[in-house]
Amino acid sequence: MEFYKVTLNGKEYGLPIVEIKPGLSIAVLDMLSSKALSHDASYAVIEKIKESGLDLSKVDVVLSAETKGITLAYQVAEYIDCEMVILRKEQKIYYKDVTKAPVDTYTTKNPHYLYLENGQIPKLSGKNVLIVDDVVSTGSSLRAIESIVEEVGGNVYGKAFVFAEGDAAKRDDVIFVDALPLL
Repeated sequence: MEFYKVTLNGKEYGLPIVEIKPGLSIAVLDMLSSKALSHDASYAVIEKIKESGLDLSKVDVVLSAETKGITLAYQVAEYIDCEMVILRKEQKIYYKDVTKAPVDTYTTKNPHYLYLENGQIPKLSGKNVLIVDDVVSTGSSLRAIESIVEEVGGNVYGKAFVFAEGDAAKRDDVIFVDALPLL
């Protein structure tokens, strides 16, 4: 297997390169399989946020989507000492009322939705929300997250990622630690 080398929080990691369709491969950041990688990615994001000038004291809640965003959201929320909300990729049977938005990415086989259990709305409504996730690429997941925040009356205060992949590295509305190429 080939690896793409990255440095996070001063430590070097090899991200496995995986073909997702003929002629297109990506370097996969799997923070769920390594405590050290999760920690270093999270603290690299926190440092980038601080460097950006975003005032972390104004963040009321950190929001991400499952699955890889969970550890990042937890560690950033813990650092800031604020609430955390995670959007789900499927509607659980115990989620009777939800707010949802469609997502279509090339890392998922079929179009899907992100779901917010409506009991979480008070954590977002009228609040400054910091969106965090592992990678921004096509922007589809980010658009869905922003749509949900806006629909429930939250304010997207900032958007921070470990990596911006492909053309997403040209965006000026997101904070990211480093760029990842499409391979």
